[in-house]
Amino acid sequence: MARVLYTVGRWSFLHAWWVLSTWVVILLTVAGLALGLHKPLSSQFSVSGTPSINATKMLVEQFPNQENPVTASSVTVVFEAPEGHTLSEPETHAAVDRTIDALRTGLGDSITDTQRFGNPVDVDQRLTGQIHSMYGSFGLPEETANEDAQTVRTLSDDGRIGYTSFSIDAGDSMVVTKDQRAIINDAMDQARDAGVRVEAAGSGFGEEIAIEPMSEIIGLAVAFLVLLFTFGSLVASGLPIITAVIGVGIGVLAILLTTAYVDLNNVTPTLSIMIGLAVGIDYSLFVLSRYRSERENHPDDVAAGLAVGTAGSAVVFAGVTVIVALAALSVAGIGFLTAMGLLAALTVLITVLVTLTLTPALLGLCGKKAFAGKVPGVAGNPWRRCRRHTPRRTLGSLWVRGVHRVPGLAIGVVILALGALSLPLFHLQMALPSDATANHGTTQREAADLMAEGFGPGVNAPLLLVVDAAHANPDSPALAPYVNAQRAKAESEGTEFDAQKAATLSSFLYTVDSIDGMSTVKNAQLTGVNEGQTAAQILITPYTGPGDPATVDLSDSLRARTHEIEDAAGIRVGMTGLTAVQMDITEELAAAMPVYLSIVVGLAIVLLILVFRSITVPIVAGLGFLLSVGAAFGATILFWQDGLWGIVGTPGPLVSFMPIFLIGVTFGLAMDYQVFLVTRMREHWIHSGGQASGRTNYNAVEESVIFGFTLGARVVTAAAIIMIAVFVAFIGQPLPFIKVFGFALGAGVLFDAFFIRMTLVPAAMFLLGRSTWWMPRWLDRILPRLDVEGSALGDDPEPEYPRLDDADAPTVPA
Repeated sequence: MARVLYTVGRWSFLHAWWVLSTWVVILLTVAGLALGLHKPLSSQFSVSGTPSINATKMLVEQFPNQENPVTASSVTVVFEAPEGHTLSEPETHAAVDRTIDALRTGLGDSITDTQRFGNPVDVDQRLTGQIHSMYGSFGLPEETANEDAQTVRTLSDDGRIGYTSFSIDAGDSMVVTKDQRAIINDAMDQARDAGVRVEAAGSGFGEEIAIEPMSEIIGLAVAFLVLLFTFGSLVASGLPIITAVIGVGIGVLAILLTTAYVDLNNVTPTLSIMIGLAVGIDYSLFVLSRYRSERENHPDDVAAGLAVGTAGSAVVFAGVTVIVALAALSVAGIGFLTAMGLLAALTVLITVLVTLTLTPALLGLCGKKAFAGKVPGVAGNPWRRCRRHTPRRTLGSLWVRGVHRVPGLAIGVVILALGALSLPLFHLQMALPSDATANHGTTQREAADLMAEGFGPGVNAPLLLVVDAAHANPDSPALAPYVNAQRAKAESEGTEFDAQKAATLSSFLYTVDSIDGMSTVKNAQLTGVNEGQTAAQILITPYTGPGDPATVDLSDSLRARTHEIEDAAGIRVGMTGLTAVQMDITEELAAAMPVYLSIVVGLAIVLLILVFRSITVPIVAGLGFLLSVGAAFGATILFWQDGLWGIVGTPGPLVSFMPIFLIGVTFGLAMDYQVFLVTRMREHWIHSGGQASGRTNYNAVEESVIFGFTLGARVVTAAAIIMIAVFVAFIGQPLPFIKVFGFALGAGVLFDAFFIRMTLVPAAMFLLGRSTWWMPRWLDRILPRLDVEGSALGDDPEPEYPRLDDADAPTVPA
C-alpha cells in the first residue's frame, strides 16, 4: 500500500493542476445536481418493524379515511388568557376567533383532521357534549362520561388555557412550508395583539431547520491558529483548511442530492459537516507535517510521495476505521441511524481521497513557497534580530519522559479520573426530541409547558391503542359480563341479539376497563370505532410527560397488559402514536448499544493487531477507548441531562441515538490518534531492528516509545485541539442534538487524545517492556501485513530521531 500511495502522492504533486481541476469539477457538478434535485430535510425519526409501527399499519388498515398519527403534520396552537381573565369572556373569545379565522382563511383546504379545530371554548362544549351523548347511548354511567369528557377537553378547568389542533397536508416533507409557517405566525399575532398569549407546537411545527455558519467559521478560525502555531507558516496553515472545505463540501452536497431519493433527518448533513471538517483538517495536517520533515532530505516531489506513502498510509487506515465504525451503525437495524452513519462515512471517504491527492497537489502548486509567510517566534521560527536559533527540548519529550519516570502513577490517575467521570452512566436517560424537551424560550417548549399546566403533563404523551375485534371470542369468560348485559338489554327490548357483535363491542369496553384500572393511567377512553364496527381506537392519557421514566415504564406495562387482553378476548391490540413510536425507537437503540459497542471494540483490537503486529497494544487501546467514551458520556450527562452548575439552560434526557453515534465516532477518532502516534513508535522499532541505539540509557522499547512520541506528539496535539475546537464550535447550533453531540465529541477527543493516547498508552508500554511488541509466531505468519509504517519505502535513509541528553536519561539497562 505504501508504494501505491507513494506513486499517487508524487503523481499528484507533479500534475497539480489536473488534480485541482478534477476536484473543482466534481464539486461544481455535485453542487448543480444537489441544488436542482434536493428535497426538504425532515425532523422525524422512524423505525420499521417495531411494535408501534406495526400497530400504526393496523390503524391505517382499519381506519383508511383517517390520517396516520405518526406521519401527520400536526399543529397545536395554545392560548392563555391574561391574568384574571378567561378565554370565555367576549373580548378574549373574539380575539381567539380572529386567530382561528385567519388560520382557516390562510391555510384553506390544506387543513385536515379538524375534529379539534376551532375556538377552544366552542370545541370544548361540542366534544364534551358528544361524549355524554355517545356514552348515554351505550348505557354507560354518568361518572364514566364525566371522567372521559374531562380528558378530551380543550379548555382548562379555570378557563384560562385552551388549545386547538389540526393537521396540514404537507406532502412527503411532514413539515409545514415557510409560507404556511408564516400564515400560522401571522394568525397567532391576531390574538396576541389583544393581550392573549399564543404558542404553537406539534410534529408539523418543529423548530425551523437552520445551520448557523458561525460554527464552521469559528472551527476553521481556531484550526487555522493551531496550524499556524504548528507550522509557523501562513501558507501551510491554509492548505489543510482548503482540502477539508472541498472534501466536506462535496460530501454534504452529495447528502443533499440523496434527499431526492431518500427522506433524511435534519441532523444528517450537520453531523457530516462536523465530522468531515475535523478529520479532513487533521488528515491533511498529518500528511503536510510529514512532507515538511521529508523535504529536508529529498526533492520536493519525492518528499510529497514519501509523505503520502507513510503518513498517507496511516490516513488510509485511520479513515477506513472511521468509515467502518460509522457504517457499522447499520447493525442496529434502524433506518435513520443507518442513513446518518453511511452518509457520514461517505463524507469521511471523500475527505480521505481529497487528502491523499489534493494535499500533494496544493504543495505542488505552492512549490518552494509551501511554508512561506513565516511568523517570527512561532513554531521554532527565530526572531528577525536573532542570528542563531538554539533548539529547545519539546513539551512532548518532557511529557513522555515524565510518564516514563512514574508509569504506574500515570495509569492510576487516568483510570481513577476517567472512571469517576463515567459514574453518571448509571442514571443515563434517553428520549427523542419533542416539544416538551425543546429549548426554553422556543414557542414549542412554551406551548408544551402551557398544555402541561392546563391539562396535566400526560397531555403531551398520549398513547393510542388500536383494537381489532373482528374475531372476538363470544364465549370468552372475560367478556361474559359485557355480553350478558347486552343480551339482557336485547331481550328486554325484544330485539335480535347478535353474539358476535356483542363480543366485538364487549372487547372494546373490556379493553378500556382493563387499561383504565392501571394505577399509572390517568384515563383510558374509547375515541372512535370504524365503519364496520370491528375496530376501535382507545386514547390513553398517562399522569406523566414524554420525558419521564414513569411514562416508559407505563409503556412496558401496557404492552404486557395488552397481551393479556388479547389472550382473554381473542382480539388483536396494538399501541401506536408519536409517543409510542419514540419510546420504541429509544428501546431499540438502547438494546443495540451493547452489541454495537462489542463490535467496534472487537474491530479495534483486530485492526490494531494487523497494523502493529502486537497483542498487548490493541488490548490497551481498546480498554483505553472504553475509559474515554465512558468519561465523555459521564461529562455529557452531568451537564446536559443533570444541569450541573446551571450552565445548560435546558437540561433533559439525551437524544436516544446520541450514545450509539458517539461510540462510533469516538471510536474512529480514537483509533486515528492511536495509529498516528503509535505508528511513529512502531516505525522506530522496525528501523532499529528491536535493538537499543546505545546512545542513551533507555532500552529498545523505551527508545521506540520516547522517540516516536516525541516526533508525533506535536502534530497529534495540534490535531486533537483542532478537533475539539471544531466540535465545541457546534454547540452554538440551534438543533439541540447537535449542541449535545458537539460537546460530547469534544469531551471524547479531549479524554482520549490527552488522557489515553498520550498518557495511559505510553505508560502501559513502558511497563510491558518487550511484551509491547510481542505476537505469537503462528499468528504473525497467517495475518496479512498492512504497511502503515511505510516499510516498503525502506530504501530511503533512516529518519533522524531526536537525541536525548544522556545526563538526563534514567539509568536503565540497555
